Amino acid sequence: MVRARVIIRIGAIVRVIYPDYAAGMLGRIQSQEPSGRWIIKIEDHFLPNPEETMILSLNESDFEVITNDEFR
Repeated sequence: MVRARVIIRIGAIVRVIYPDYAAGMLGRIQSQEPSGRWIIKIEDHFLPNPEETMILSLNESDFEVITNDEFR
């Protein structure tokens, strides 16, 4: 099965595939680094302490886009 290429947009909701400690968590794309990696902020309800923040720098192959809709 071939995955269709999805255009990644700032604000998109994604599911983390890798790293293992964050696999399955949902986050929102914040920006893209000059290196091409994506900055993902994990949604608060996935964190054990809601006062903490988890920010990941991921390659495109480390996550899947769930929706490109921007929620405000």
